[in-house]
Amino acid sequence: MSSTVLDRTWIWHPSFQETRQDTAGLFVHFRRTINIPSSPLPDTLPIHITADTRYRLYVNGSFVAFGPVKGDQHMWFYDEVDIAPYLKPGENLIAVVVLRFFYATQYAPSLARLPSGGLRIVVPDHAGQDWVKKLHSSAEWETAVDHWTTLRVDEPEDRFLHVYERLSGGGELEWEWESAKELEFRVSTGNSTPWHLCPRMIPEMRVEKTTFCAIHNLKGGIEKDDWEAALLGQGPLCLPPESVHQLDLEFESYTTAFVGLVFGSQAEGEKESTLTLTYAESYEDKPVDVPDIRRKGMRRDCTKSLYGPKDIYEMKGISVQDSCWYNPDSESRTVIRPFHWRSFRFMRLRIEVGSHSLALHRLTIDKVNYPLDVLAEIDVNFDDSDTDSSSDEANQAQALFTTSIRTLLNCMHDSYEDCPFYEQLQYAMDVRSSALFTYYLSGDDRLARQAIVQLRNSFQARIGLTLSRSPTHRPQVIPHFSLFWVLTVYDHLLFFGDRLFTKQCVPIVESVLAFFEDAVDPELGLVRLYDGPGVWNFIDWVPQWKPHGVNPVVSESGVSTYTNNLYAYTLARVAEIMETLGLPHRAEENTAKARAIIQAIRKQCFNGEFFTDTITAATAATAPLSQHAQVWSVLSGAATGPLAVDILRRSLAKDNDNPFIQTSTAMSFYTARALSLVSPTSNSDDLYTTTFNPFWTPWLTQLNLDLTTWREDAVSERSDCHAWGCVPIYEFLAEVAGLRPLEPGWKVICFAPRVGLYNSFRARVPFYTEGGVGIAGVEWMAGEGGIQLTLGFTWAERQKEREMARGARPVVSVVVRLPGREDVRVDGVSEVRVTV
Repeated sequence: MSSTVLDRTWIWHPSFQETRQDTAGLFVHFRRTINIPSSPLPDTLPIHITADTRYRLYVNGSFVAFGPVKGDQHMWFYDEVDIAPYLKPGENLIAVVVLRFFYATQYAPSLARLPSGGLRIVVPDHAGQDWVKKLHSSAEWETAVDHWTTLRVDEPEDRFLHVYERLSGGGELEWEWESAKELEFRVSTGNSTPWHLCPRMIPEMRVEKTTFCAIHNLKGGIEKDDWEAALLGQGPLCLPPESVHQLDLEFESYTTAFVGLVFGSQAEGEKESTLTLTYAESYEDKPVDVPDIRRKGMRRDCTKSLYGPKDIYEMKGISVQDSCWYNPDSESRTVIRPFHWRSFRFMRLRIEVGSHSLALHRLTIDKVNYPLDVLAEIDVNFDDSDTDSSSDEANQAQALFTTSIRTLLNCMHDSYEDCPFYEQLQYAMDVRSSALFTYYLSGDDRLARQAIVQLRNSFQARIGLTLSRSPTHRPQVIPHFSLFWVLTVYDHLLFFGDRLFTKQCVPIVESVLAFFEDAVDPELGLVRLYDGPGVWNFIDWVPQWKPHGVNPVVSESGVSTYTNNLYAYTLARVAEIMETLGLPHRAEENTAKARAIIQAIRKQCFNGEFFTDTITAATAATAPLSQHAQVWSVLSGAATGPLAVDILRRSLAKDNDNPFIQTSTAMSFYTARALSLVSPTSNSDDLYTTTFNPFWTPWLTQLNLDLTTWREDAVSERSDCHAWGCVPIYEFLAEVAGLRPLEPGWKVICFAPRVGLYNSFRARVPFYTEGGVGIAGVEWMAGEGGIQLTLGFTWAERQKEREMARGARPVVSVVVRLPGREDVRVDGVSEVRVTV
């Protein structure tokens, strides 16, 4: 019988309790002093660090790292951090602040956690045993709980994040330090620690300095120039005793950032004052229903007010006794720094000064995002920009493109996020489009790969579906979202050709399909929705389907045309997966199942003119029809040829008499895909071309309202930043430039530019190859002899040093698809030139 083996690499506070009702969690501090002789410092000193739930690492008062990447019980990530650059001869102060969300609550659903809190610091073997003794997490570390800083559960603007802070207390509050407790976990005979540790799958976040661009609504009697100078760190601003000050800071664009304010420490002024930070996406009228139903107009209309979540700090509750562990200049400064990054376009500062004066030294804003290397570019009408119309077209196209990039970046951190301001949850439907936008901008699949794995790991065997979102502390099931996850797996295979990775997902892909197959009504041949507890059959956010985005006629009949179309569409994509993986029999099975569902849709859900939202027999003559049923019937193949063109043309008509329930921003990507499907090549009168400019009206309306990112929807206007609105990225690069992978890993590239949309056009489109990331350069210009069209290939700049080993330019196979011509395939080329 094997002996018991224990893991003692985790430590925690010995008397930490998760019983308080006034907070979503607490901050637990850890510290250790290490002495380094005057001998040479190490060139590198990597440590492996993680914590449940989040940590911030400081060395000698300098901020070093924030983590870990969001994980869950299936994969808990750790970071490798090199602390050598922060060390010095003599005494070194190492500190870690851990944000621990309580386990037995529903707060902070975007941050999964396990039943016990913990901190783990391990020095890899190659770093030397002496450093193991000095740094390894053990009872040699001291720990203290901050009982006075709470994570607000009383903020009406916040139902999801619970990262907003309140610091309160009377007098100088001292932390009680004691030795940390080593946690013991049996790791023999099939047992393990609760955290299944994995190295991070994505690069560290990009952090960049930024600042405000304007000050509005100043109150308190101090000049704007004086505030500006102090906030920018150009000199302290002394705020008189018993005074109250308020000002709004505007930022050039929507921002996700770490925020800090630095105050002086003279006279105890900072110990008797209150600072309130309000974060907002826009100026607006008083919301109808906080936080969900807003009344927004011009986003920069500072005659209105700012509504949003608040951090509240009673500075009389700040102790400076331990600040040297967290701030390099702590002897003369007090730093207020919310633990987690914040989202905002505007920030309101309100300072109520106590009985002594208060000195403000500076504001720090450190913008944080996933480090996406944006390689894609577009240039519209570059040869005739002297005309007003072409110049307007060019400006509009560039604004659509750059605003989409900005929106996507603000929804990318250590996971994809639906919206950074409210939820920060990684939903499967959102991930599919966000991942495609990422591929086209950069050829980077690291965040997408992580998302695919996390959603795969969320599979619920009791139901047969993945969760709608992952990682999460609050499980939720939306059956349609499991199909969108399957489509994301398909996309990744098509764009990167990683068959091994795809094979790892196949068992869950087939289990998801089995859920829908088991739900097929044998008489109708259609899926009946499962409407049991814990399942939400969400379709889209449209006014007619309030409050939960579910079509009422579908709820009554149990059969959804949208569901069956999405299922058939997914079956066809899975057939392609199986064919690529060398499983032709399973491909044929899925193709046959897709055809059967399509036949049933045509028979049961088509009234002879349009597709109804449920079976036609259960549809009242006066029941409204939806664009959703038409769009997805085209995508699935239930509607083809002239019928497909007709139902799209009529249902998407831009007129006030259009009776169809309209797709929202969330579904706009799929509306565009249906338009593309019925217009495979570019003609002046094809449906994609004729609807292209009108299609962007809702986006241009947002730009006219001074948005710098795309809003969540036009119904509630809850959030001003949501990545599913970034459709222009795909349309300009996949459709206008006309570049799509025809075979997995871009082995064969389809080149079908929509030359009828612009007189001249240039684009750079990154694409993955086995040799690295290539750049496809597309350019055309209309002239007397026709349209001169060029497609050329180069390597991305970041890989030029490897060009000699691979050849100066990528050599690829291209299928050229142009209007009025047969497809032409050319192999082994680095450039294609055509006159149209």
